[in-house]
Amino acid sequence: MKFHILPFDILNSKTKVKIIKFLISHEAFMSEREIASILNVSHMSINRTARELADMNFINSVKVGKANLWRVNRKSYAYEVLSKITKSITSVQEPLENLKKTVLRMLPKTYIKKVVLFGSITKRLERPNSDIDIFILLKDEQDKEKIELSIEKLSNTCLEKYGNSLAPYVLSEKELKQKKNLKIISEINKGIKIFPKR
Repeated sequence: MKFHILPFDILNSKTKVKIIKFLISHEAFMSEREIASILNVSHMSINRTARELADMNFINSVKVGKANLWRVNRKSYAYEVLSKITKSITSVQEPLENLKKTVLRMLPKTYIKKVVLFGSITKRLERPNSDIDIFILLKDEQDKEKIELSIEKLSNTCLEKYGNSLAPYVLSEKELKQKKNLKIISEINKGIKIFPKR
């Protein structure tokens, strides 16, 4: 192994993490093509990653015909480190999932019929400073005052936690019927519904 390269330096892409997690969970020797087929990853990606992992003694290979078969070296230092790191990576929530949970936790569902994320974030076109566009459908127009404070708190939390401003678009059911032909409503309909979950 190379002694000046830390094992977690290899965790610089989702594909590599996926490959490492797969190898850790399998005992048998497997060919690069088998791994590529199971993970739906290109053979070249498997080949490059396998070489890097072999350089750090994380995997051992056996030549069978023209194919290299790989298996994790569970006695290696790299295995010791990477198995711990990949376990902790598995428990880390993606930012969008974390945002959904934050929104659900902070809004009072008593007055709310629907919550939808829309705009650049849901299209994967967001910039670091993009607004978090959120549509909140209320049962009644009078409920707007009742959720004002919750929206303000959520707005502050989003700015602190993610560095993005919240851009709430709040309507009652009656208002939604009146504005159903607006372009923003068709954008909302393409968004990600986070409440109710069904």
